[in-house]
Amino acid sequence: MNQQTLSNLATAAGRAAYQEYWNDLVVEQQSAVIPSLFGLWRTAAFGGDMAITMTGTSYKIAQPLGARVGTRIFMEEIIVRHYFNNVQALVYFGAVILLVFLGLRFAGLLSERVALIGIAIEAVMLLMLFTVLFYAPEDDVTSNGAAGTQSGDEAEADDGSEDRQVIREVLGELEDIGGSYASLAMRLEQSAHAQEDALRELSNKVTAIQGLSSLETHAERLDATNLLLNQLVVSIEAMSQRIDMLFGKELEFYVRKEFERIVGRTAPEGSEQSGASPHKEQER
Repeated sequence: MNQQTLSNLATAAGRAAYQEYWNDLVVEQQSAVIPSLFGLWRTAAFGGDMAITMTGTSYKIAQPLGARVGTRIFMEEIIVRHYFNNVQALVYFGAVILLVFLGLRFAGLLSERVALIGIAIEAVMLLMLFTVLFYAPEDDVTSNGAAGTQSGDEAEADDGSEDRQVIREVLGELEDIGGSYASLAMRLEQSAHAQEDALRELSNKVTAIQGLSSLETHAERLDATNLLLNQLVVSIEAMSQRIDMLFGKELEFYVRKEFERIVGRTAPEGSEQSGASPHKEQER
């Protein structure tokens, strides 16, 4: 196997060998993407040997780049070049999921917790896109890194303009998504206020209904009190009549007694007069 030594992967030769190593792992050997990407990042950050099985070439890295610079080389040469469209598609997919969740939330079919899960998914997708755009190389770095893999400067300039156009489109889409989020947040706030007003109105109506029931109870109590008062009035009238009757009988009794007394006084005088008259007649 032909073995070569590279000073580091930041040079043009190192970038070209790094691209060849990715092509051998992912395209030729069709290895799993996630483990292959992890191995590529570890090689860029901490060094190691890169064995190209298709050409029988082995590259030895003399100086590792470290975690910070190695991550930048990995993002520029692998993720930005080969997986930028995949990340962008994931962002769009997360936006679709979020819109579906919010639509179902407005329809009352999902809870707020599920809607927050959709927002979290879209936030993760946007964080991935932010990371890719953060490590996206400038025009000069892109042209220097692509010198070993493309044949002319015109093709590299076209690629740079296409990348800038794609980035502009992505930023425009992000602005549209942000505007949609803002409008949806405003609608959510308005619906929350409307629900609060409806609950307040319903509480007032329930309170009014409870007041009406208490008024009905008081009315029933007043009716019972009026009935008792009427019964009391009737009882008082009957008692008054009885008192009047008793008073009349007592007066009649006193009158009769007085009359009998008067009659008793006049009766003896009459009897004396009637007893003296025969003697007078005999004397005559």
